[in-house]
Amino acid sequence: MSHKKSVTQNLKEETNTALDRTQAKAQEAKGMVKEAVGKATDNPKLKVEGKADQAAGKIKDAVAHAKDASRDAGEKIHKELHKKH
Repeated sequence: MSHKKSVTQNLKEETNTALDRTQAKAQEAKGMVKEAVGKATDNPKLKVEGKADQAAGKIKDAVAHAKDASRDAGEKIHKELHKKH
């Protein structure tokens, strides 16, 4: 039995992490807008919400990058282990 992932499965995983990164960046941008509006309107609650959204977006982006790196490392190890000598 082969443990090799199908091309479709790899594409699905890559698409999911790309979507995760896109959503994370959107959350960061939303946070920047909220913070700017909070500053412009002197609304401390909105400023704090904006900073929180930015931090959450950065964390989600880091997690998505870690998933990519983990998958890539796993694929590299798999290739090395199954090289024909």
